[in-house]
Amino acid sequence: MAIAETEVVPQTELLDVHQMARFVTDGFIEFDDLVPDELSEAVHADEVASVNEDGPIPEVRWHITDNPHGFYERSAAVRAVHNLPRVKAVLQSLLGPGHVASHSALHCTGPLQATAQQWHVDAGGRRQVRLPGVHPWSFDILTAYFAHDTPHEMGPTLVLPGSHMRSVLGPDVARYKNIAGQKRLSGKAGRIVFMHEALWHCAQTNEIDQWRFMFKIRYNPRVPQRGIFNTDGWDSEEIRRFFRMNKNAHNLTGESSAAAQERADWWRYLCGADELADPSGTGAHGDYA
Repeated sequence: MAIAETEVVPQTELLDVHQMARFVTDGFIEFDDLVPDELSEAVHADEVASVNEDGPIPEVRWHITDNPHGFYERSAAVRAVHNLPRVKAVLQSLLGPGHVASHSALHCTGPLQATAQQWHVDAGGRRQVRLPGVHPWSFDILTAYFAHDTPHEMGPTLVLPGSHMRSVLGPDVARYKNIAGQKRLSGKAGRIVFMHEALWHCAQTNEIDQWRFMFKIRYNPRVPQRGIFNTDGWDSEEIRRFFRMNKNAHNLTGESSAAAQERADWWRYLCGADELADPSGTGAHGDYA
């Protein structure tokens, strides 16, 4: 996979502060209207042709070194989806120009498959070792694309909103099953979800007699993720109110104050703002937390 194009996307096409604030709070942002129906139908046809009674055919079986982009290279339609201008605008808003696709995979869940994935975080989660010079707020993006209708019964990816703010390693969360606030990414064909790398997620059981597919790409940034979306109004009273109203969102273990403060710090970093002076010494950012 080549590096994404580096031309500047017009500011009006980038994510706005309302969308980005929701991403900061939930750890993902979802769209139902980015992909034309005929393109999703073409991708689904390629997906169906990529499985047989034994499961995925060898050409699309994922391996991090030997076959990191099997389905992407096989399907011109899925390449076209991820090169749509509106998809690229969302990616640039989250990652900046020049981002790289490190790997991709077609996830296939067979008809009437009664086994679900365990909760996990891809590539180590937020406690992963950072390379020298990499900012603590740097993050990758996972895209989850569903080319066909994926109702609840079909077992679309389950996510835990807000979990990206917790420091865990992948195996740490495998012991859990159902968690208050979890959400299945069900919806119509063409749905794309853009997830923070540290968001907890897992595939679910498929109760329908058809294959369920999800195509994933992991993207890495190549620039500091500051001021790369449409930051107009980032410090408005409306945005401040949003963070105040969501202070206790996704509160699982009583850590709402700490999580709210961390979101405030991250928000200011994303918007390119300087750190706030804090004469109280408490680290509080007032209206944001």
